[in-house]
Amino acid sequence: MIYLIFSSDDNQTVIFISMKHFYLFLILLFSGLFVNAQSFPDSVKWISIEQAGKQFLEKQKPVLFYFYKNDCDSCRIQEQTTFSNPEVANYINILFYPVKINAETKDSLKFFDGNYYQNSGKNGTIHDLVSKLAGTADSFPAMVLFSRRAQGQSFFGYKNRDEIFRILIYYAEDIDVSTPFEDWYKYHKKGYPPGQKQIITRLKIRWKTLDETLELNIKEPRKILLNFYNYNKISCSLMRTQTFNQQQIANYLNEKYYPVSIDVFSQDTLNIMGQTYINENKPYKYHQLPIAALGGKMTFPAFIILDENEKVLIKVQEYMTPEKFEALMKYYGDNFYKKETFNTFMKHFKSGLKIDN
Repeated sequence: MIYLIFSSDDNQTVIFISMKHFYLFLILLFSGLFVNAQSFPDSVKWISIEQAGKQFLEKQKPVLFYFYKNDCDSCRIQEQTTFSNPEVANYINILFYPVKINAETKDSLKFFDGNYYQNSGKNGTIHDLVSKLAGTADSFPAMVLFSRRAQGQSFFGYKNRDEIFRILIYYAEDIDVSTPFEDWYKYHKKGYPPGQKQIITRLKIRWKTLDETLELNIKEPRKILLNFYNYNKISCSLMRTQTFNQQQIANYLNEKYYPVSIDVFSQDTLNIMGQTYINENKPYKYHQLPIAALGGKMTFPAFIILDENEKVLIKVQEYMTPEKFEALMKYYGDNFYKKETFNTFMKHFKSGLKIDN
């Protein structure tokens, strides 16, 4: 007869079991440990590198590489929580090509460059391809995100829902084209604090309707900011709540511009420049005005600056931080565009923003 003692702060429990049952207990115990040491099944629909490479050539979507190790507790937590979160998994499954690789695999792996990589042992137990993509540091879990333009960046350590969404949105909405990740991270964290879906912000900018703006512009001509708002894009929300809504920017726009925010899915009839635009309720759902204004290239965030005669001065289709937008806003708002290039203007431009970090 064998007895097992289980202790807690308050008491001890003694359980007597036979030798036969003790062996069974050990088998179940170590079987459980072995299972727990393996990659945990999550809700992401992982595909092979070969599949990702082939599909990327057919349609450019960001590629998510996730590297894990069997003896990595943080990896198991990442898979059991973050990647098992339906909100995260669905976002990845729809907008990315997700590839999951055991960092210590012995398999020969063919990368997008057509070369085969082995686990040569020169990086310890880490596969050569993993070291090539994520670096030689033995830090897992690790992710490498490749943009639609096949430019990659590494991210290390466990990421919860809030943290991974900052990374995923950055690539899914092509923010990497215009903004360093550190700048995006700062403003996304302010706009979407940890644990909150979105911060409730009082709008400081006085948005006007298009009809109201065109009427006011007859009496008091100003520049017009047409912001095309797509509520499906987090970056559009951050432009509204963090960029346009920054105190000094909002004050300037309210004074020098007529700011107009147009829902790209609006059902309203809109009139501008002698044209009438409606929503034809086609499968793509976009209103005719943003389609015409953006030339059918429905990339967001997007805004247009018009002069006092409603002539287009510039069309911008990218996310902008307050620091970046301020210069553009003042270049046109103070008529510097009439006498010098934007690059020349930037040589003497001084920011007036007061931003809390």
